[in-house]
Amino acid sequence: MDLDAALTRSIELAAAARAAGDHPFGALLVVDGEVVGEAVNRVHSDRDLTAHAELMLVRILEREGRLDQLAVGTVVASTEPCPMCVGAMFWAGARHVVFGMSAARLNELARRPGADEHGFLIGADELGGRATPPMTIEGPRREDEAATVHDGFWV
Repeated sequence: MDLDAALTRSIELAAAARAAGDHPFGALLVVDGEVVGEAVNRVHSDRDLTAHAELMLVRILEREGRLDQLAVGTVVASTEPCPMCVGAMFWAGARHVVFGMSAARLNELARRPGADEHGFLIGADELGGRATPPMTIEGPRREDEAATVHDGFWV
């Protein structure tokens, strides 16, 4: 699977998370063109504020004894990973992440009219780039398409 198809799949996973009553985020791991793991946001389902899609992917791989695949693959996320997820992916071994929609766009979609911005002011690429060894974080790649699963969800 190429990265374009993987981005499409991450957005499908985000839609599935939303349909299940969770926040609309999805993530997967591609190694040598093959999807070797998929996850969705489960914040509401698991009653766990840390159950973001990227963190769920790390947990699945860890449970299955496959964390080593993170170092040789690409994590593909529907939306730019938050600092918590960047940190978890880094410590688990991930070095390459591609995402569809930016956190800035998410903030626009999630903010009520007239409300102040809320969230981190550091991007995933800056945070990952300051790690040692650095992570390569690319995106946004499909901002408008990835935004569609968020339409009407947050406000």
